[in-house]
Amino acid sequence: MELFNKKNKNRVLKAVNNEMSYQKLTASELHQFVQHWNYDDGIEPFKWIIKQIYLDKGTALCLYWMLQPDYFCKFKNEDEIKQDINFESYPLIKDIEERYISGFYVDGNFSFDPREEFLDENSSIKCIPAEMQIKSPGIVFDRIDIEFAFLRNPNEKELKTINSKIADAIKIIQISNSDFVYGETNDAIKAIIESIEYWKTKELGKIKIKNLSYLWMDCIHKKHNWSWIIWDWETGNNIGVTNATKELTCLADTIINHTIDGFQKSSIISDLYKDLEGASNFYDLKRDPYSGIGLLFSTDHLKFRE
Repeated sequence: MELFNKKNKNRVLKAVNNEMSYQKLTASELHQFVQHWNYDDGIEPFKWIIKQIYLDKGTALCLYWMLQPDYFCKFKNEDEIKQDINFESYPLIKDIEERYISGFYVDGNFSFDPREEFLDENSSIKCIPAEMQIKSPGIVFDRIDIEFAFLRNPNEKELKTINSKIADAIKIIQISNSDFVYGETNDAIKAIIESIEYWKTKELGKIKIKNLSYLWMDCIHKKHNWSWIIWDWETGNNIGVTNATKELTCLADTIINHTIDGFQKSSIISDLYKDLEGASNFYDLKRDPYSGIGLLFSTDHLKFRE
């Protein structure tokens, strides 16, 4: 079997999301496409896919069972089936059956065993041909994760980076407020806003103004018990903070970028800090002017890797 790399994963993901034609997928990519497709979105892609001679036998068998052919075993005849709400998938199932049994699909690289996932002693399979119940030849190529992004804890090096940027943010504030000492988070939020207003009219030079976002996130970390997190994209990553359920996440830089250039009023730094108190998800927020401008992200769909 050919190597299935990040490029292959990305092609499958794009096809599933209708950002790329499924007709451009290779045989191995089609095998993953079949396993990732949301069947509530219809079966239109498969009317074309099953007619391709390069479709692997295991992929065809996998698709066949994804379409739940045993559902139709309860009907007495095809006239009854035609009256059923799920009739649309029936002709497709029968077409796969005919092609599979007749030897239309030649390649057998990807093994699929319907008894592993779809069949048990209680299954009604009287209408299913025996050949469609047997494991196909090849190697197992189960559903793999095609989503690149995931959450994880910062490693030791990343924690040092976070602490370094917080220390730099404190020094930036002290340029315009020499008496500032980082202690109370509410005072720190106020100091961040004052620093933003100060630097709006100044040449930044070597000042790394974005580092103020790390102090802001540290205030959220301390005030609301949010955890430092890495939003990892496999090809890169972002540092941020996330709540206990990991459903909400704020990332570095954006809140400072938006306020230093005047895109948002600097008061949003305090507003979001306050509005996050007790928030487990977006439904807990009394208002949400934040997600649409990249200040707050829903991350409940992302896996957390230890």
